[in-house]
Amino acid sequence: MATRIGLAALALAAAAAAHGQTRWVVVNGERLSDAQAAHYDRLQCATVPDGNYWLNRRTGVWGYAGNPQPQGRLGNGCAQSAPGGVNADGTLGPFVTMRRAEQEAAMYRARGLQAVAFHNGIGYFVRVSR
Repeated sequence: MATRIGLAALALAAAAAAHGQTRWVVVNGERLSDAQAAHYDRLQCATVPDGNYWLNRRTGVWGYAGNPQPQGRLGNGCAQSAPGGVNADGTLGPFVTMRRAEQEAAMYRARGLQAVAFHNGIGYFVRVSR
């Protein structure tokens, strides 16, 4: 049994070396190539650490695999201005004014995403989608 596990680990290491992969980033159950990981690095404006993540590709909200709690939104590394981070429903905010929410939405639209600022009766928020 130990020999099988050792051989499996060796085969995995050899496969990674054969493909020249240096990163171990898994998104939605799929291991990313170094080029794909670099693409997410650019979208996040920071290096995405090796790890196992889930990503809602429509909204950009992400978290750690096995944990349904959102941890952030892809691109938050580029604009650290959202005071409340990502809410449980995937929105950003609240913001103090509608003008500030519109400014935040404009930053996401400039990156090619769909973003809308809105007031929900409690405060000013932004919803982002692809």
